[in-house]
Amino acid sequence: MKNALFVIFMAISSFTLAQKIDFDTYFQDKVLRFDYLHAGNANISTYYFLQLKEQPFYGGTKTNLIDTFNFGEYRFLIFDSASNLLIYSRGFGTLFNEWQTTPEAQVLNKSFNEVLILPYPKKTIKLVIQERDKKLVFQQKFQMYINPENYFINADILPAYKVNKTVNNGDPSKMVDLVFLSEGYAASEMKKFNTDVAKFVETLFSYEPYKKMQKKFNIWAVEVPSVQSGTDIPGDNVWKNTAFNSTFYTFDSERYLTTSYLNLVHDAAACVPFDQIFILVNTSKYGGGGIYNYYNVTVSDHAAAQQVFIHELGHGFAALADEYYTSDVAYENYFDLNVEPFQANITTLVNFDSKWKNLLDKNTPIPTPDTPEFSGKTGVFEGGGYNAKGIYRPMQNCLMKSFSTNAFCPVCTETIKKMIRFYTE
Repeated sequence: MKNALFVIFMAISSFTLAQKIDFDTYFQDKVLRFDYLHAGNANISTYYFLQLKEQPFYGGTKTNLIDTFNFGEYRFLIFDSASNLLIYSRGFGTLFNEWQTTPEAQVLNKSFNEVLILPYPKKTIKLVIQERDKKLVFQQKFQMYINPENYFINADILPAYKVNKTVNNGDPSKMVDLVFLSEGYAASEMKKFNTDVAKFVETLFSYEPYKKMQKKFNIWAVEVPSVQSGTDIPGDNVWKNTAFNSTFYTFDSERYLTTSYLNLVHDAAACVPFDQIFILVNTSKYGGGGIYNYYNVTVSDHAAAQQVFIHELGHGFAALADEYYTSDVAYENYFDLNVEPFQANITTLVNFDSKWKNLLDKNTPIPTPDTPEFSGKTGVFEGGGYNAKGIYRPMQNCLMKSFSTNAFCPVCTETIKKMIRFYTE
């Protein structure tokens, strides 16, 4: 009997996830922002509600409201409270999740500011936040009912930042809307910021699959002035007063450039409709970062900044994993070799059928020898996800592995294509 009930439950769940939800039935054309603190340590994860904010510009798709990718260490789900129908969901990653895998998290409790962006509901909803357990199965961690008529919902006027729409291909609900935010640019440096944005936009559309699909993008630039130019470099005792308090040496990794002030980032991004946030940091030092549906960061002036930009967008937009394994990272045992990772471009071979097996030539061995014979071919090459052994990548080289190549492998390319279509079709 228990097995029969499970089958029925799975059938109902699959139908709910597959059906189309009518946006106008459940949502208004604006944003309800959910701010919270995510706190804990290596073994504990707790959520503390902070505030709700109304924001005017919803930039997401109005067609594909239910996430079908199953990417991210976390996901949030919105249910219509009257019918308990799932009406919206998204996967995402967090800086907190990465921090949990560092040595510091073994001995310290810490909190991170986080933000969820929801289409503004017409009626009371149930918001659920889930996170994956060690077997990557989603478990519910937080639940809250939200009445959209609650007069405590913050409706502050947006900051008066200058906005430039650098690429305009149409209705934001039918485009991927990418917003660049200036970080470490003084008020007198906004001309440089807009020049830098133009440079990165040109770079974006020089890479596939973005080049062929560039008509599916809108690009925005929001001029957020900082008191000082640059960014924090703690290892060099350099500290700057900037709009988003960005910093190198995140988790004591020199090149990892992030900000923990997600509320400040979203205050600025709210000036436009957006799907992805890119923080452009005014420095020539090497570094960057990207977290799925969280934000992307790159430096403006390093010689490799353009490739860093494309690489980090692979993380933030398409949940692609790092394929390198020889560089030092702050994480310890980030991937469980006994579980198939959710990222599309790496595998532990636990469930390779769910990955790129269909792209392999029938004569390609699994695993695939890392030899000249298989150069430029799709295979299953050992080394990836910060591990030299036990994790495999699709090609010998790819932009998610190193900058000695200037292209994505077929697996990464197809994943990005699917994500673009999800937001635009």
